[in-house]
Amino acid sequence: MINRLLVPIEAKTKIEFICCLVGDPSRINVVKKKYPTLNFVALSKTKKELLPEPDYELLASLESMGIPTIKSMIRGDPYIRHRPERESFGYATLLARSIKKTLQELQPDVVLASNDMIHSAISLAVAKSLNIPWVAMAFTSVPDNLTSFCYGLTPDMIVPISSRQVDDELRNKAKAIINNVISGEQNVMAYRAPSSFMNWVKQYGGHGKNLINRITKQSKLGVDLYTAPTLKERAKDIIRRSLNSLALPVRDMLSAPPIGRYIYFPLHMAPESMIDTWAPFYQDQIAFIRQLSISIPADVELVVKLHFSDPYSYSYFELQRLMRHDHVRIANPFVESRPFLEGASLVVGITGTSNFEAAVRGIPVLIFADSPYQHFPRTERAMRPHELYQQIQRMLDLFPPSHNEIVDAVSVYMSRYMPGQVNDWSIPLELVRLDNYADCFLALRDYVKNRENRENWYNKSPFA
Repeated sequence: MINRLLVPIEAKTKIEFICCLVGDPSRINVVKKKYPTLNFVALSKTKKELLPEPDYELLASLESMGIPTIKSMIRGDPYIRHRPERESFGYATLLARSIKKTLQELQPDVVLASNDMIHSAISLAVAKSLNIPWVAMAFTSVPDNLTSFCYGLTPDMIVPISSRQVDDELRNKAKAIINNVISGEQNVMAYRAPSSFMNWVKQYGGHGKNLINRITKQSKLGVDLYTAPTLKERAKDIIRRSLNSLALPVRDMLSAPPIGRYIYFPLHMAPESMIDTWAPFYQDQIAFIRQLSISIPADVELVVKLHFSDPYSYSYFELQRLMRHDHVRIANPFVESRPFLEGASLVVGITGTSNFEAAVRGIPVLIFADSPYQHFPRTERAMRPHELYQQIQRMLDLFPPSHNEIVDAVSVYMSRYMPGQVNDWSIPLELVRLDNYADCFLALRDYVKNRENRENWYNKSPFA
């Protein structure tokens, strides 16, 4: 990403990027040799250095409104969550001190991070404490060519850099997107779990290739305990998922939507930033389903569909216990999702594109996280647990919105972003896309240059 995106953008915009590396800092010599014109700063410790003792007072001082708690940052990191408590808080202390020292020395105009892993969340907390603007790049899944920046760790916190007006051209684009989604022509880029013998062979070949790559490129990758799983942890996870795949109770699962009214909830892939960072309170999706099921009217079923990218996260016994709950059914992850979504009386989502797909069809959507999809017609943010039953019962009887309402909502949604490219760095970056990205960074620069915007960066909702 640095080499293919930031380097050419730096040349086009004259914006200077200083890249902070986590992981074993010895790799900084490797990247400096490979990219002599780039600026790098190491944030982590060497393998010989000891972690500092947890500084709970420092970490607590970084917690504030709009900032995840340190505990949720730890739980949201796919690797730190598996480390002992004292070790994980020690690593958080190391990052907090290192990032604070780096930002104080560099005095950047903006901190550019991501939605993944603990160092991004701590960089937000530290940047806020120093009143330095912080952003993460934001991408749309549908359509797959729009980009902007978030000023926090949830996807609805879009920095208003776009000057696009909702005109006939944008409305026509919105209509085309809606038609493509409804017809099934709009595909969301996503990995699909293997469902055939040859796919399994291919996947295990990939595991072997990754293992060799990790062993032979340790110094280049900067692998340490806090930025990657250990070989033992990775092997255990592969074995766990393989056993779950063999015991997947497909015969007990739905292959077609049930007769009668039902609520549809497509599970999210885990671990993944859409749950771990955007909605850390819903990381335990099994617990979420149990809680949700007791708020559903007795004459309505809850249909849960395993994520097609991640059907083997749950064991046979977990799925059987879930299906023993009253009116909870599980859909086969390998059958088409579209009939289940289209037949639902209500779609429940935490984050994810299923919310968008339901909303443009006029199906009521109950959203539990801070999502940009919550602004669509017949779409609502979930209330408090004891209010859910009344909210669900009311939403089940909502009249569908008009086509114009949906077009207006999608047009406004698209106007918040600028032209960019799908968030997949394996796709070659076309010259026109690179120009679009450069325009995004120039718009951000102009926005930050405004003194009022810069000084009030953390006075906007939800920081206010």
